[in-house]
Amino acid sequence: MELRPIEISHADRLSACREKLEEAVYQIIRGEKLPDFSPTEIAMAIADIADDYILEASKKRAATH
Repeated sequence: MELRPIEISHADRLSACREKLEEAVYQIIRGEKLPDFSPTEIAMAIADIADDYILEASKKRAATH
């Protein structure tokens, strides 16, 4: 599958970024490196980690304004 290049001014950067990352994330979720956890548990942990990252990034951004 060939992906479109991401343009800096592209209005849909989040969608383009997701296209680039989606397969890797699914490989992590379905991978055999965490056999003690279900794919759903792994996906929830990834979402929780991402949420923490977003909250921390927003705090740093607010502190610089």
